[in-house]
Amino acid sequence: MTDSAKTEKANTAVPLDNVHDRIQMASVKADGTLDQVSPIFVGDKDATLAATKEQFVQQAVSAADASNAGAGGTTVEDAKQDPTIAAAQAEHEKVAAAAEKAAEKVVNDLHQG
Repeated sequence: MTDSAKTEKANTAVPLDNVHDRIQMASVKADGTLDQVSPIFVGDKDATLAATKEQFVQQAVSAADASNAGAGGTTVEDAKQDPTIAAAQAEHEKVAAAAEKAAEKVVNDLHQG
């Protein structure tokens, strides 16, 4: 018997049909998919939305930075802003706005109060 088979039905009081993970905040994989089984957001919707927006924004900005790693910089004092930094900031704003919209959709679709 595998470990997952031993624990798959550890709580026999819970039927395995129509199972949902009830969550206040999601666990999100690196590829952006939710890590829960048929998740349902519960609790205060405004708190859930704020937390999910922040989570999605941080993940999107981090991914944008990772894809643009090694884009340069300067060690010159009082130098004008490096154009690569300005570009990174613009990209952060773009992906943050998209991430907030994605968070709103996920919470609105999955929230059951």
